[in-house]
Amino acid sequence: MTFNFAQLALPVETQVEISRLPRTLDALVVLEQTAEREKVRVQTAFNYFRVYNQIEFKAKNDPLTRNEYNFIRGRSYLYLGEKQISASLMTVTIISARQPRNVLYHSSLDVKWESESTGHYKSTDLFPVHLFVCNELELTPKNYPLLLFATSKEKFRQFVERIVGEDNLTYIHYASRVEPEITKEVLKMAGKQSLYEKQLQRIIDSMGADLLEKMTPEERMRGLTVSERLAGLDIEDLRALDPEEKAALLQLLNQPDKTQN
Repeated sequence: MTFNFAQLALPVETQVEISRLPRTLDALVVLEQTAEREKVRVQTAFNYFRVYNQIEFKAKNDPLTRNEYNFIRGRSYLYLGEKQISASLMTVTIISARQPRNVLYHSSLDVKWESESTGHYKSTDLFPVHLFVCNELELTPKNYPLLLFATSKEKFRQFVERIVGEDNLTYIHYASRVEPEITKEVLKMAGKQSLYEKQLQRIIDSMGADLLEKMTPEERMRGLTVSERLAGLDIEDLRALDPEEKAALLQLLNQPDKTQN
C-alpha cells in the first residue's frame, strides 16, 4: 500500500494511534487537496476516497468477523472524535483476503451491503464501509496491490500470469516474496526463468544475511563439493577443533557431493 501511493507522490501513515486507548488504524491516507483526491480516484481502486481514509487489512488467518467489524468501526469513531472532524470527510476501507460470509450475508450488525463492482462491496449505512475481497477482484492494474494478497491459488496464479505477460518487474518481485513457488512455476512456463533469478537475487541482496541465520548448517552446506566445504579452512583451524566439532565437520563432509547428482 505504501508503494502504491508513493507512485502517486502521496504519503500513507501506518499504525496510526487514536485517543489514549491501545488502538491503532492499520493505515491512513489523508488527501487534503482536491487534486490529490482526483489522482487517487482515477489511478487506484479507491475511487470513493475523501479527505481522511482509514484502511484495515484482514488476512487468511485473521478473518473479518462481526466483532472485528465492530472494533474497526469503533476505531473510526474514535478517530473522528479525536480529530473533531465530520464523518462526511472520512471513508473506511477493509481489505479482506477472502469473503467474510458471516459479515456479508448472516450478520446481526443491522448492516446491509450492496455490490459496487466485482469483489468490491459497500455498506448502506450513513457512514459507509467499503470492503474489498481479494479473491474476487478483476485482473486490472488498479487492483494489483490487492491481488497480491489473494489466498485463492487459482486467482493468484492468474494474477502472476498477467504480470509476467506484462513483464511487470515490480509486481513480479512482490509476487515472488508472497508465493515464490507459484511465481517461479509461471515464469518457467513462460520461458522467463531469468526474471525469477533476478527477483531471487534481489531478495538475496536485501535479505540474504537474515536468511542465512535461519538456515541450519546442513542446509548451508547442501549442494557444495568437498573442496567448497573446506574452502577457507587451514590446518591450524582443523587442529583447533574439539572432538564434537570434528565429528560435525566429518558428517558435513560425508554428505552427498553435488557433482555426483
